[in-house]
Amino acid sequence: MNRAARSVLLVFGVVATGAIALGIISRPAPIEVTLGAREQLPRPSAADLKGLPVGMSGCLASACHGSPANKTLAGKLDADTWQSSGSTWSAADPHSAAYSLLTDSPHRPVKVTAAHIMARYAPGTSATSDARCVACHTNPSLATSERMTDARATHLRTEGVSCEACHGNAGGWVGDHTTWKGPRAGVYAKTGMNPLYDLGERALACAGCHVGAPAENGLPVRDMNHDMIAAGHPRLNFDFAEYQRRLPAHWLEKDRTTNTPRAHSPAKVWLVGRVAHAEAACKMLVDRAERSKDDARTPWPEFAEFNCAACHHNLRAATDPSLEARWRKDPKLTGHTLGSPGWQPIWPMTVAAGIDQPTPDTATLKYVTNAMSVARPKRGEIVALAKQGSGTMAELRGRLTNAVRVEDVYPLNRLFQSPLPRVPEWDSAAQLFYGYAAMERARPGPSDLVPEFRRALGALRTDDWPNVKWAEVEGAFEAIRRKRP
Repeated sequence: MNRAARSVLLVFGVVATGAIALGIISRPAPIEVTLGAREQLPRPSAADLKGLPVGMSGCLASACHGSPANKTLAGKLDADTWQSSGSTWSAADPHSAAYSLLTDSPHRPVKVTAAHIMARYAPGTSATSDARCVACHTNPSLATSERMTDARATHLRTEGVSCEACHGNAGGWVGDHTTWKGPRAGVYAKTGMNPLYDLGERALACAGCHVGAPAENGLPVRDMNHDMIAAGHPRLNFDFAEYQRRLPAHWLEKDRTTNTPRAHSPAKVWLVGRVAHAEAACKMLVDRAERSKDDARTPWPEFAEFNCAACHHNLRAATDPSLEARWRKDPKLTGHTLGSPGWQPIWPMTVAAGIDQPTPDTATLKYVTNAMSVARPKRGEIVALAKQGSGTMAELRGRLTNAVRVEDVYPLNRLFQSPLPRVPEWDSAAQLFYGYAAMERARPGPSDLVPEFRRALGALRTDDWPNVKWAEVEGAFEAIRRKRP
């Protein structure tokens, strides 16, 4: 390297060294930042969070209730069933599609679309924006006036009738329910979790949508009335035992106080369900009578309170000798006087046309039935009697739920010792069918009456229920009655 080149490198080195030195000298001194003690925000209590909806995402983690459901869906229930309960609901429970039925893209086939119904029931309003529809097709608490326009609630409604719709909003209990031990009633009430381990409370929870319920406990009114039925909504034909049996079970029946499995007799499930149905119907009757005073959407009398067959039946000539023409004129067969509509049949809490037990004088809700079976039921009288009736049903529901033997509380077997229904009335036959089926399932061992039950069901399952194939129904019921011990 020549002298000129070395001189150039030396100059560059001096300049670079100076630049580095200057950089070191000009670097600002580090700033010391002192943080004060972190403010400890108070953790919301269960009471503060009680009633707050969380959504099913809080339940479906794999470490919670979102484990694979293969075993549960195959009907193998055990102590670990809870781990896949959310997955089972998501995969196979029909409630998961409930909200979609209000939209233009229902998740299962429908005979009448929500758009068709709303065009007749409330023109210009969509089903997804009508609280009456939303209240039963999703978590009812998401249909309150303050949540109907809330963006988060709007998103949660798309989950359908999910976990919180039945178990209660999870804000107050989702963090602590895994550690609860011993008696549950107190902590359930404190945190807002519904005690579905109690068979009677479970039946009443189902009836809230499948029968109806007044606005109470932070939930809006749930009232699917005759106006909706006339617009095309399916009639509510509810039987707790049958509906529960058809669900893909995501729970194991057990005594929560001892955490041990506990099986309920199908006959007990059926009777508790009928009592809960009657209790819910009485509460709904009180609410309709009171709301109708100043609510234009609540007519009085509400036609949905009456037996559909009181009006919807084939007209017959006075000289027609057939039973189908004659039975409606006989109060002993109809359960009410000629010319007045009968209250909705909730057998065996009320009479059923053509069934001997109970009689109009021995039916548990005879006073409600009598007061409603007139042309213009009196609101004040109805409110008082229906309140009394709902209290009677609540007390009976509790005793039946806690009873080891149903017969110790209610003479169940006596109901099925009567002759078969002597009139071609669909409601009576259908309710008797569900009762017979529950009694048969309560018997030990396999049933030899499956063909007869299928025959009766096939005859009853018709879209034209005033024209039931009564001869087939009667023949199947007679075979069932004859073979039963």
